[in-house]
Amino acid sequence: MKYLQLILVGVALSAALAAQTSANDPTVGTWKLNVGKSKFHPGPAPKNVTVTIAQDGKVSVNETTAEGKDISFSFTPTEGSAVPIDGMDGTTISQRRVDDHTFEHTWTTGAMTMHGKGVVSADGKTMKYTLTGTRPDGKAVHNSELYEKP
Repeated sequence: MKYLQLILVGVALSAALAAQTSANDPTVGTWKLNVGKSKFHPGPAPKNVTVTIAQDGKVSVNETTAEGKDISFSFTPTEGSAVPIDGMDGTTISQRRVDDHTFEHTWTTGAMTMHGKGVVSADGKTMKYTLTGTRPDGKAVHNSELYEKP
């Protein structure tokens, strides 16, 4: 179940991560998953996800899974270093900021590793996050998620 949380919840967070934030950082704020414009392979999609990125870089995620379970977790990323995720025992995330609107992540839990890439639109209103990897059961993961600022 931990890998499912990583895939469904972690993806949402990933997209919104920021190593260092500033007043003009387009990742800062509240992001809501547009489930209808997102694709989760192999699925299922969560019912909803809200990601909040604070000015200090702290990421907080609240999700309701497809099964109706509420999940919350948070972390403060450090550029280039794996940091633990509070609320997801044994899971770490590392990131690399490519530019002001693009970042990459590596999610690790147990023997599973996923790679993510987030891109914030030029107007700062939408963010696309792609997550790829292979689950422990051998199934390929390829999620394409769209987040919007309300």
